[in-house]
Amino acid sequence: MLEAPFSRPISLLSPPATPVSSREIISSPFEKRPSIFTGHIMPATIRRGTGLARTRDNDPGAHYTAELRTERLDEIKEYLWLAGLPSCARALHRQRLLGREILITEDSNEHLVWHKTRIFVKPFPTFLFDLDCWTQEICRTRQLYESGCGFLLSYAWLIRHESDLRIAHEKALLPNNIDWTTWTEFMDDFLAHVDLQSLSGISPRFQYGELRLSRLNKIYRMTRFNWRDFVRGYMSTSTWYGDFFSRKFAWMLAFFAFMSVALSAMQVVLAAARGGEAFSKASYGFSIASLFVAAAVAVLLLVVWVTLFVYHLVCARMNNRQVMSERRRLVNIRKDVA
Repeated sequence: MLEAPFSRPISLLSPPATPVSSREIISSPFEKRPSIFTGHIMPATIRRGTGLARTRDNDPGAHYTAELRTERLDEIKEYLWLAGLPSCARALHRQRLLGREILITEDSNEHLVWHKTRIFVKPFPTFLFDLDCWTQEICRTRQLYESGCGFLLSYAWLIRHESDLRIAHEKALLPNNIDWTTWTEFMDDFLAHVDLQSLSGISPRFQYGELRLSRLNKIYRMTRFNWRDFVRGYMSTSTWYGDFFSRKFAWMLAFFAFMSVALSAMQVVLAAARGGEAFSKASYGFSIASLFVAAAVAVLLLVVWVTLFVYHLVCARMNNRQVMSERRRLVNIRKDVA
């Protein structure tokens, strides 16, 4: 029987004016849990295919599945090591330090996916504070339970300092009445129920931290054998043709520059045949040298790119194998002890 990964519920009600009673809601981890209203209201609609459906007309579990499950990423879990490291994500203040803009997404498949100077973060669902919601809905299936634990773990990564909490409030990632004391006590309770070394009981997606969107797009195009995924990839950053051509323009410009140098050199060689002997030899030698230099630079850049690509690919693969092997070893040790 699956159980909630924490023992103390969190109240999202505004705290009373008296300072003493404002802390009475937070009890010790082993006290009898109180029945506390969390303020979570299910939305009126959920998406079904290309349209909408009333939440009340569907199984309530469909809402929690849509909020927590990362089915698109779980389908390519064998290749996630190509898009990110099997380690914790950076905290919110580090994201800003790197110059990344924190953008809100309500799609759990896009949570902690980054592209250039942007990172997508899903706001913390308030029902995850509700102990009854865990017991009655989330703990009903292991996949949903692991997704919920993974999402909680992702916020343990993101909010590690008071500065992170201020950023979360600023970006509306957490309710404003969740203060630093409440957050740390809740996270400490949750982390006491999670094996942080082996990450057992955590969904495959949250075995990894931040995922690079450009690589997810390539993975989807190479592993999903249908025309839609080949064209759009994992997530389209823009649907404008102008943006597509502007991204490809740099490569096109480099190609035409190389061809221009080659054609100009060939033209000089042909013209030199009709000039004086000394001038012809000098022009011929310079033109041939220009061709060789242009070709050598192109080959050198290609070799450097391939070398760096293979190096990072091998290092990422070895690191992923090492980390995952260590996690499996810890899981087996705990099973033997149990």
